[in-house]
Amino acid sequence: MNLVNYLIENYGGEILVDNQWQIKGSKGNSYTVEWHPFHNHYSCGCKGYAFRKKCRHIKEVSDSFKNRKWND
Repeated sequence: MNLVNYLIENYGGEILVDNQWQIKGSKGNSYTVEWHPFHNHYSCGCKGYAFRKKCRHIKEVSDSFKNRKWND
């Protein structure tokens, strides 16, 4: 399973462009998670990120890279 299939299957997400992923929230809303390589951090369009600057959508994408749960 490659990264695209892994994100779609496990998070209902898809890669939009380089460093951006569309992730489905727990209530069916879609959020864009983006990696900012120059600043070395993620951002998300959800309310949780707007208030706390962290959210589960970012954690899911980040953990999938750290744990390499897919095959190339």
